[in-house]
Amino acid sequence: MKVNLNQEQEQTKLQIKELFEEAMGYFSGKSSDIPSKRMQEIIQIMGDLSHELHMQLEPKPKHHKYMIQNRGRKPEDPEFYYQIHAIEDLLKFLEDSNANNDPEDVTLGKKFELKIYTRRWRGYDLYSIIRNDTGWFISHMSHNGQGGKNAEPILSYILRNDSISFPQNLPSIMEDIWVRAEEEGLTKEEVQSMLDQVAEWISIVEKHYPDNIAR
Repeated sequence: MKVNLNQEQEQTKLQIKELFEEAMGYFSGKSSDIPSKRMQEIIQIMGDLSHELHMQLEPKPKHHKYMIQNRGRKPEDPEFYYQIHAIEDLLKFLEDSNANNDPEDVTLGKKFELKIYTRRWRGYDLYSIIRNDTGWFISHMSHNGQGGKNAEPILSYILRNDSISFPQNLPSIMEDIWVRAEEEGLTKEEVQSMLDQVAEWISIVEKHYPDNIAR
C-alpha cells in the first residue's frame, strides 16, 4: 500500500527520487562524467532530505533488519541515510509500505539431518540437527548439545569424538546458513539442501584423510 504524503512531503520525495536517479546513473556508468564532489553533494542532500522525511512520517518508514545491522545505526540517526541503499529502501517503502518487510523465519524448531561419511565405519552416519533461536541443537547417538549459530562448540566436539576430519571454516558456513534462513525466510527444503552440501563437503575431507601417512 502506497504511503499517503502531504503536498510538501510529496515534493521532498520527488527531490530525493531525482537525486537518487542521478546517483544511480553515475554508479551504472551512464553518467561517468559526474565528478566525485558532485556525488558527495548528492549523498549529503539526499541523506538530509530522507532523514527529514523519515522523522515527519508516522508510523516511521520500515527498513530490512539487515539494512539496519549493516548501517550500524538506527534509521532515526541523522547519518543513517548517507548511503544509497538506505535511500533506495526509503523510496521503496513510500511506494509500498510492505516493501521492506522481512521474510518470515519458517524453519525455527525444524529438524534436519547431516549425512556424513566416517572412516571408522566405512559408511555414512546420520546426525540430527535442529535449528532454534539460539543456533543449532545437534545430536548423534549418546552425544548431544546446543551450539551457537555457527554450531559451535558442539559440532566440532561430536565430529572429533567420532574421529571425523572436517574443514576448518565449517563454523562460518553453518552460521551463514542460519543467518540466511532467518533473513531470506528459507524453506525447510532449501535449508536441508544447504546442509546436504555441507555434509558432502565434510565427507569429502573425511574420505581423503591420508591414512597411509598418519600413525
